[in-house]
Amino acid sequence: MTEGQFYAGLGIVQAMPGPLFNFSAYLGAIIATNFGYSFILGAVLAWFGLFGPGVLLMFGVLPFWNKFRNFQLYRRALPGLNAAGVGLILASVFTMIIDVYKISPFPTASLCIGLFSFTAVDELHIFEPFVVAMGAVLGLIANYGKMY
Repeated sequence: MTEGQFYAGLGIVQAMPGPLFNFSAYLGAIIATNFGYSFILGAVLAWFGLFGPGVLLMFGVLPFWNKFRNFQLYRRALPGLNAAGVGLILASVFTMIIDVYKISPFPTASLCIGLFSFTAVDELHIFEPFVVAMGAVLGLIANYGKMY
């Protein structure tokens, strides 16, 4: 899978409402196709690979959950677990920003489009598919305007 395929899929899935579960199916389809298998097989396997462990863990822990959540060790560790999760998300965001900056034919304009898109969605609460479409338009303007 190329970086372009990865980021194209991520961009499309980000425009869809809800969580990124569809991204796993997209990745599975692309990877299966690259290895000569049916894209449907890859999508289904990746989708179940994403959901399977969580569902099994949920049903395995659910009978013990009421007792488990009252353990003091768990209650004391929970803020650290949450902080670690946020840290991992931030690390992945910065990694993607750096990668996109490196592979973009117009890195400064791409960074500006990304900041515009974040502000439009997070602060101005503009409908996400509209922001993605506007990002595409701004990308075309940057490309044809030779905004390197």
